[in-house]
Amino acid sequence: MPIETTGRDVCFARLLFMLLLGVLLGNFARADEISREYRIKAAYLYNLSKFITWPDEDQMAKDAPITLCIYGYNPFDTYLDKLREHPVRGRNIAIRAVAENESPEGCQLLFVSQHNANAPRLLSAAAPYPPILTVSDDQDFLIRGGMVALININNNVQLDINLTRAKQAGLTFSANLLEVAHRIQ
Repeated sequence: MPIETTGRDVCFARLLFMLLLGVLLGNFARADEISREYRIKAAYLYNLSKFITWPDEDQMAKDAPITLCIYGYNPFDTYLDKLREHPVRGRNIAIRAVAENESPEGCQLLFVSQHNANAPRLLSAAAPYPPILTVSDDQDFLIRGGMVALININNNVQLDINLTRAKQAGLTFSANLLEVAHRIQ
């Protein structure tokens, strides 16, 4: 038995299809916006490694990599893989995942996503702080004890720095990096 449709039914079906298409395209646009944001944040992580000096850097083996660790959730997809192809001061960059219950020992940079429920214990630890540059895209990261926050302001990624905490860990920021910071504490 054929199903009879009216012009009204066809109009409704078209409207429903257009709404679903709009939602899907909106999600793709949002996904593209997010992927752009994390490509930019990956570039920031690379550039941070170029403009930071760690206290024990001169005693490290020349072929020892700079280890960038991602704590818990990794929002970068594969964007960090490209960093391995670009040495910093003659040293390769190694990327390592750190589980929420794992120590970040051996990391020079530690990225903590805003999506992590648990912050690493080293953020709330008492001095002396380990020489690990802690970075996040959480707006409250500096208040919680982090050193660098990559925040979005007017659809641009900006850099906030807790210079006091970084100095307490023995890290030195270049003047060029401090110049481009949005805010320094």
